[in-house]
Amino acid sequence: MLESNQVVLEQEILGAILKNSELIITAREKIKPYMFRYKPHVRIYVGILEMVSNKLEIDLVNFLEYHKENIREMDSITYVSEIYSCNSSEIGFNTKLDLFIMAYKKSLYIDMVGKITDSMSIEEIEAEVEMLQINIHKCQIKKEINIDKQYEEYMRWLYDADRNKGISSGLIYLDSYLGNFQRGRLVTIFARSGVGKTTFSLQIAANMAFKGAKVLYGSAEMSTKQVYSKMAASNLSLSSKEIDEDKITKEAKDGICDFMGRLFNRGFYISTETDIDKFINEIKVYKLQNSLDIVFIDYINKYVDFSDKDIMTNKLGKISSKLKTLAMEEDICFVLLAQANRSVDKRTSDMAIEKIDASDIQDSARIEQDSDQVIALYRNIKLDDKSIEKVYLKKER
Repeated sequence: MLESNQVVLEQEILGAILKNSELIITAREKIKPYMFRYKPHVRIYVGILEMVSNKLEIDLVNFLEYHKENIREMDSITYVSEIYSCNSSEIGFNTKLDLFIMAYKKSLYIDMVGKITDSMSIEEIEAEVEMLQINIHKCQIKKEINIDKQYEEYMRWLYDADRNKGISSGLIYLDSYLGNFQRGRLVTIFARSGVGKTTFSLQIAANMAFKGAKVLYGSAEMSTKQVYSKMAASNLSLSSKEIDEDKITKEAKDGICDFMGRLFNRGFYISTETDIDKFINEIKVYKLQNSLDIVFIDYINKYVDFSDKDIMTNKLGKISSKLKTLAMEEDICFVLLAQANRSVDKRTSDMAIEKIDASDIQDSARIEQDSDQVIALYRNIKLDDKSIEKVYLKKER
């Protein structure tokens, strides 16, 4: 028998999500539709997930309109409206999810006890216990274990001539070496200060956006206005300093306006959040609302939690590990900008390719391990043309 407090808990969880759709990011990582005990709640939760999958805005009106053909499976319009109006909020939402999961686990134990009878053999009882253990463990994983589906998806991908072949940077030789920027990968770009990591990354980010990729750019060193000015300057052969100081012509401003319009239409987004956990949540929200192909992070050291007393190598490693995991879970590409050690400037080799290596990433041990590909930018500031950078692929997983 379903207890009333369990129904209320389920109502509060669903109501909170309907009021704030961003909560579905946390909910779908922890709970699954079959864990709801009241059947209409299962259908409501599935309905929310369907709208999320279709990139639709979730609120009460949109939800009722989208599901008007099967609203009876959710009890009624009145019932869904009552859930929305119940005492639900995002305060304590994670605690409610934990209580929900514990209640589900408890129900599994109770259900198993009800199935055990004196007439059952030891083997039958052990089978019930084993199934209980499997169901308990399933509560703690994000995805169902489905071997058939894995093979089917891979074979479908293998023979799909129109499959996505990665994200082109617009730089022919770089794309050729990398095999384009692929989803699920962590790519690190590193160089000494002053070489042009940010300019380089902004240029390829703009190229990707104009080719149709959904791009999110994390800027921890510059404001949104500074990023836009730098992008416009790079693409239109202007001086970002003159843009900032308003020393450009009206024609140049019109060109920037056209450039910004094209960028806006592609959904290019800049985040200046430097708390890594909040930034990751922002990434998930953007993907939830718009879809997402690639994220740039400029640059990793600015996302370090300095309240953490660990050594810098491990601090950076915690960040790169989170980003690699997120890249695989969300099927997006991450491009991470990092500093090169000062020792690079002291090397005397005449061969530029010998002057810099993946091990030269500042506090690099963990970043290098987590990265699928590592790109080094090098320029001899004293001798080389400052408008030219040398690009080297230093690691390929």
